[in-house]
Amino acid sequence: MVNYKYSIELEANIADLWWTIDDVRKEITFDLHIRTMGWIALGISPGGGMTGADIGVGWVDSRGQVNFQDRHASGFFRPMIDNTTNDWFVLQGRELNGWTAIQFKRLLDTCDSMDYPIKVR
Repeated sequence: MVNYKYSIELEANIADLWWTIDDVRKEITFDLHIRTMGWIALGISPGGGMTGADIGVGWVDSRGQVNFQDRHASGFFRPMIDNTTNDWFVLQGRELNGWTAIQFKRLLDTCDSMDYPIKVR
């Protein structure tokens, strides 16, 4: 079980995000909950927009299997699958009562040209 140090309500009664940083492993673990029965995504970018964003996209399929993809956006269109390395790792996920929740992690700096480093203050 992960004890999260940080959290934010991204949109009231729609999207919540929790995260914590492991300084030893130099990785960050997220838990994203969104009121939807479908795919959810979290993007990290230089200016908060899509261009240059490193995006983790996940969903729970009809068999209950959690799927997660490492993607990269070069503009305002469907982000492409990161064809260099897979740096987002799903830990668990579920769909329940109209919400999709997925826990995932990645290194703070993956050294992948299609990823955006996460800087910790």
